[in-house]
Amino acid sequence: MVNRPFRKLMRVEAALRLSFGSVETVKGIERVRIERALGRVLARQIVAKKYLPPHDIAVVDGYAVRSIDLRHPSRKPVTLRLVGRSKLGELSRIRIRRGETVAVATGSMVPRGGDAAVMIEDTKMRGGNRVEFRESIKPLEGVTRRGDDLKPGRVVLERGSRLRPEDIGVLKALGLTSVQVVRRVRVAILSTGDELVNKARRGDSAKTVDLNRPILKGMLRELDASVVDLGIVKDDEAAIRAALRRGLSDADLVLVTAGSSVGNSDLVSRCIDSLGKPGMIVHGVAMRPAMPTGVAVIEGKPIVSLPGFPVSAVFAFRVFVRPLIAKLVGAPDTHDPTITATLSERIHRIKGGRTFVRVRVKKVRSGYVAVPVAAQRSSILTSIVDANGIVTIPESVSQIDAGTKVWVTLTGAVS
Repeated sequence: MVNRPFRKLMRVEAALRLSFGSVETVKGIERVRIERALGRVLARQIVAKKYLPPHDIAVVDGYAVRSIDLRHPSRKPVTLRLVGRSKLGELSRIRIRRGETVAVATGSMVPRGGDAAVMIEDTKMRGGNRVEFRESIKPLEGVTRRGDDLKPGRVVLERGSRLRPEDIGVLKALGLTSVQVVRRVRVAILSTGDELVNKARRGDSAKTVDLNRPILKGMLRELDASVVDLGIVKDDEAAIRAALRRGLSDADLVLVTAGSSVGNSDLVSRCIDSLGKPGMIVHGVAMRPAMPTGVAVIEGKPIVSLPGFPVSAVFAFRVFVRPLIAKLVGAPDTHDPTITATLSERIHRIKGGRTFVRVRVKKVRSGYVAVPVAAQRSSILTSIVDANGIVTIPESVSQIDAGTKVWVTLTGAVS
């Protein structure tokens, strides 16, 4: 068997465009309860049908007043008559008239006639039902008006939004108990290789424990994808084809790790091409790590061929799989937070395209510093474990000097 070279190393943007152009949004909508909607993608736009808050509410503990009554208190304190109390969770039937005030708590309804609320610290009781005010107040000060948060007709969340905890809160505030979401993307995953095992056994040190499936399954679950685990498949064309066919039948997207390079045992691309058209549309990407990444489409369903080293598989997932899943559910791609940091030492782009340098970001007095981890090889798993950030060297840059301010994509916490 002769080694088959990569058809052509494709630039990252070109490979992404080609991949996205071959993928359609999944069909299927389901209704879930609000409590189970976290992380799901909205299938319908959410439009407010009520006012939030439904009444004017106080945002201080103190007294609701007519601001016009406190126009000139600095010349002489103003004393207003206390005519009642607005309690939390109750509709107030009181109306504030000239010379009157009502006690309020933070979140309680401001009675009709009142247009401001004064903190209790800025007042003084004079007798049983007289309150003295020494400061002027502007209309709406200390008050949230009815509908300041939401009014009927306001678009609250767009279709394609991935629901966050705060989104769950606003849906609950609107009185919704359930919501329509896009069904979860089903992703089939398999690893190939005669050397792979699920668990190390004594005296079997020549075997390699499959790390890709547990790592990638975790990354898929972070994206709220449903995982179909097809296990480990030996380096056998018939077995690989059978596993791929099952994945295409059971899932919306298939991930296969290893067997994506150009060695004698690398059978994946040949097996994929035998399943249908157009087959492999990307075979090798100009990026390091993860150059052997491939993308295929079989009868409208994508297959992403990931490299065998876990580090390379993780980067291929970040660059290709994550945005593909977003495209499948019709949601914006998920982006990690970025910060600027000072590079501690010179870094070089590896020949062969865009380079992702793993760094450890540290907080210092002047800001942040990015220290490249010692081992950058894709065969070193701790290069991603020790790192909490990534510095990307684009194709147009050969090196970045020490002391340069760089953008860092955060992959972990900074201490």
